[in-house]
Amino acid sequence: MVRPPTSHERRKCFTRLPRLRSLLAVAGVAAALLVVPAGTGTTEASWTGSEFGSGTLNALTVPPPVVISPCTLSPGLAGTSPVITVNWRFPAGTAYAAPANVNYYVASGGLLPNLTAVVLGTNLSTTGPVGGVYTTQFKSGILGGLLGGSYGVYLQTKDGSGWVSTLATANASMGLAGTNPVCTVQ
Repeated sequence: MVRPPTSHERRKCFTRLPRLRSLLAVAGVAAALLVVPAGTGTTEASWTGSEFGSGTLNALTVPPPVVISPCTLSPGLAGTSPVITVNWRFPAGTAYAAPANVNYYVASGGLLPNLTAVVLGTNLSTTGPVGGVYTTQFKSGILGGLLGGSYGVYLQTKDGSGWVSTLATANASMGLAGTNPVCTVQ
């Protein structure tokens, strides 16, 4: 018959338990290292090449028209038929010509969000060039509501490639009934 362990024998077993735990932990780590491969295997995918490519990239910067100071605002009778006159030219060394290479815009209050494209006709005319300088008049029909207000007029070079320049700007304003007409080139 087997007798149950004494309290002294039970304490002796518990003192060996931490050492046994340590040995099991070391054995577990060693087993994990043996199971996990030390490196990656070889691959069948590879790439080598001696070809190369080359090319040329040309950038185009389209210069804006040059607005010549001063521009003028003629308010007409009591400000009812204002005309803004702008003298301008294409930058030297370019082969641009009006009307093929220019866009015209107006903006109520001179604010770009109100920008409206304008085409040559009754309310917009361009003459020249005389000595390389064009004269453009933005007339009352375009500038309706200018009585006591302000407008921005804008010119833009358009290249045959479809690229366009930044805007060249002139701002005009007058008081009620055409008083104090002012036009400034930006």
